[in-house]
Amino acid sequence: MANLVPLVAARSQRGRNDWSISLITASLAGAFGSSFLYGYNLSVVNAPTVFIKKFYNETWERRYNQSITEQSLTLLWTLSVSIFAVGGLLGALIVTPAVKYFGRKRTLLLNNVFAIVAALFMAFSLLAGILEMIILGRFIMGIDGGMI
Repeated sequence: MANLVPLVAARSQRGRNDWSISLITASLAGAFGSSFLYGYNLSVVNAPTVFIKKFYNETWERRYNQSITEQSLTLLWTLSVSIFAVGGLLGALIVTPAVKYFGRKRTLLLNNVFAIVAALFMAFSLLAGILEMIILGRFIMGIDGGMI
């Protein structure tokens, strides 16, 4: 610990400013952007519950020519909500090897790919009429959240 003090003092004597505006901006964007996505995806599923259940019912009727039972609808909804946590567990398990292999910066950049792919799955699920795309998108978004 005593060896660190002269090193810090030597840096400050050079007059170099280590805290640039771009460093602060990038740090804040990375910190708030990551946390925002996690928090948003954790709670966003609650507001459109009625709409998503209606979409599940319509998709089920189109696919199987019968209405979905209340138990099946509850099961699909529960799976849609909880799969985010399962993806988060997987993301938390793979983040350490990813950081060791790619480094911290590249892992954060790679993590954005998960977020984009998940968003595309969920966004196009209505257009495609495939309810599993929402579930898969939530799982991938969970991986993204777990890697943060």
